[in-house]
Amino acid sequence: MRAILLMFLLLAALGHGALADEAGSAGKPGLPISVELPVRVRVALRVLNVLEIKEVSGQGRLHLELTQRWHDPRLVFDAVARGLAREDRVGDEADEYLKTIWSPGLSLDNQIGEKDSRTVALSVHASGEAVLIERFESDFRFRMSMDAFPFDRQNLTIGLSLPRYAQQEAVVLTTEEERSFSGIENSLSVVDWRPVGLRFSNTLVMGWNARSYSRLDVTVTIARYAERYLLRVFIPIIAVLAVSLFVLWSPGLKEQDKGGLIFSSLLALAAISFTFESSFPGSISLNTPVAEMISLGYLYLVAVLLFEIVLSVAVANPHFRWNHEAAALRLHLRWAMPAIMLIICLGAAIRALPT
Repeated sequence: MRAILLMFLLLAALGHGALADEAGSAGKPGLPISVELPVRVRVALRVLNVLEIKEVSGQGRLHLELTQRWHDPRLVFDAVARGLAREDRVGDEADEYLKTIWSPGLSLDNQIGEKDSRTVALSVHASGEAVLIERFESDFRFRMSMDAFPFDRQNLTIGLSLPRYAQQEAVVLTTEEERSFSGIENSLSVVDWRPVGLRFSNTLVMGWNARSYSRLDVTVTIARYAERYLLRVFIPIIAVLAVSLFVLWSPGLKEQDKGGLIFSSLLALAAISFTFESSFPGSISLNTPVAEMISLGYLYLVAVLLFEIVLSVAVANPHFRWNHEAAALRLHLRWAMPAIMLIICLGAAIRALPT
């Protein structure tokens, strides 16, 4: 039993040593020495452009500028002897030099694929501070909601973490200095969206080895230009539903003509829903105010036809006992049903407005 226990202890020690020397065996130094742990990796993020937004699939393409700062005493040099206070490297030279020094290995957790159009610059100050700046385009996966379309705001959250180092070894954070370099450009390539703001939040994630890791969430908030959708979305729906007013108030209209108008309106609503879904993906298939209006529109048009035909027959029949009450009810429903439908549609739109 003691031999088995000693063997397990030996294997654990060997495994720990292998993990500790993994970077060194690859020719890359380990964590900075003679510094207080955890090593602080300060991050700034600028959103240079939002190139594409896919609400249904929850994906977006962003052009980012990511800045990382950390301190490593092994990078200190004599500024007087070298005649400069900072060494700058760009492109391939910077990538090659990064292989010879310690770097945080910052990971973009929700990134899809590789970085495109990447440019990199590395500056090493005489004090031992390293500044790594990367500009690139990449696809990301986000959690998006279409519940408020077309009055929605989308929070595009990018998760930054250090998967190689636990929280006790290195943390990723942002300070006021980094926040001053962060932000989002005012003009975006996605024409129907406008930037709102950028915010940071620190969280902890649990790794597969039951160790906690530092994570920095950067949330980019963009809002849709709702006024650009009023004519394209709501006016066609209102125009189709307005046929009910003609059916309710037109004198001398026969029942078969009323039925033809209502069924034509139902077909028009169906055509509008297919058109909206192809033009604005997710506007009908997801739970949006537009989808609610069209769904209620089907019920409203059918109810108008049923009430109008039934009450018209009751009023026209002199042998019907309550024909006077039916006439009064018909008169009230002529304005009550469109008013109720209008209130419901306005309520669905107002409820979706951003607070």
